[in-house]
Amino acid sequence: MDTVLGRFSAPTREWFAGAFPAPTAAQLGAWDAIADGSHALVVAPTGSGKTLSAFLWALDQLATRPHDEQRPPGTTVLYVSPLKALAVDVERNLRAPLVGITQTAKRLGLTPPEITVGVRSGDTSPADRRALVRTPPDILITTPESLFLMLTSAARESLATVQTVIVDEVHAVAATKRGAHLALSLERLDMLLPRPAQRIGLSATVRPHEEVGRFLTGSAPIHIVSPPSPKTFDLTVRVPVEDMTELGVTTPDEDSASPAPQQGSIWPHVEEQIVDLVLEHRSSIVFANSRRLAERLTARLNEVYADRLGAPVETVHKPASLIGSTTEVGHGAEALLARAHHGSVSKDQRALIEDDLKSGRLRCVVATSSLELGIDMGAVDLVVQVEAPPSVASGLQRVGRAGHQVGEISRGCSSPSTARTSSTARSPWNG
Repeated sequence: MDTVLGRFSAPTREWFAGAFPAPTAAQLGAWDAIADGSHALVVAPTGSGKTLSAFLWALDQLATRPHDEQRPPGTTVLYVSPLKALAVDVERNLRAPLVGITQTAKRLGLTPPEITVGVRSGDTSPADRRALVRTPPDILITTPESLFLMLTSAARESLATVQTVIVDEVHAVAATKRGAHLALSLERLDMLLPRPAQRIGLSATVRPHEEVGRFLTGSAPIHIVSPPSPKTFDLTVRVPVEDMTELGVTTPDEDSASPAPQQGSIWPHVEEQIVDLVLEHRSSIVFANSRRLAERLTARLNEVYADRLGAPVETVHKPASLIGSTTEVGHGAEALLARAHHGSVSKDQRALIEDDLKSGRLRCVVATSSLELGIDMGAVDLVVQVEAPPSVASGLQRVGRAGHQVGEISRGCSSPSTARTSSTARSPWNG
């Protein structure tokens, strides 16, 4: 361990020793490979410090570079994220090491250079995009699509000095058309450079390692860092009723188009159970598989919670818990308990929701895959998956948002809505 940390400068070593008890196995393996100049694929569970394992060597090199006024302007480190929310989260999480290393260097009597960080995504305004081209940041955080747009415009000149490319959550793109598009962009980038950039891939769930390594670097050799996983998961499947085939019947309203009694719904029980779980924990993320369901669940959770507080929301239709259209289930309850997070929510609102959840000010967020990958949510101690997740990898990624710090237990609960999803919900949890 001392040998690996000894490869960093004194300010970086001192900052890390003061901020963390010890490096993780993933960090030690990654730093050794990256310091040697090798391409690397780091596969380790959520909360094992993967992001810092990829960034710290580059931050150290930037912090110790000589003050050269003739240095051509341009980006040195390019971070590619499959999600806009993850890009913003990484930019926010880089502030601690940047400030820490800089302050430690000053305390040691050194004069570190200023390290700048920029974000370019679909949320970036035209004015900010022009500013990124005029004054390229040392570290640019972007998405595959925005990288392509930069490489096919005058903005590509700002990437001509890139030395390191970090591809986070590489499993999310490796086997897709989006991944093929990204691979072409990375090759285009290398054609701009005097020498190919060092590539670093990060993932918690990717398999097989060698195949993904070939996707990342092509025919070039790559060092795979995959230490034994000490991550602990606490996963349960909770069915809110004893018999999902016996839900009773509901009596229609007088003005209902169908006067016949209707089959009862499990949704009232699911909603009540979710509210119980949320109130038993500090901060929770409830994952839904569509934006429509996320919005409806958010409305119903707030209505159920308002009713428990003695301020029920008046309704004049059939029971809202039958979950019809959005207008049938949302009646204006204030966001007392939960807020929705998905791609249609504005950039500013998403950032506010993420900050409130990370800090513990917001008890619950109902999200789609927009919060699935790599987001460090700090205070979150429970993940609830409504219906079965799309895949095993997706299920592990989602539950990994809880207990995201090193050594913590990730707790997740799957809440099925039908007998069929009750059985399929167990499969991702069982792997």
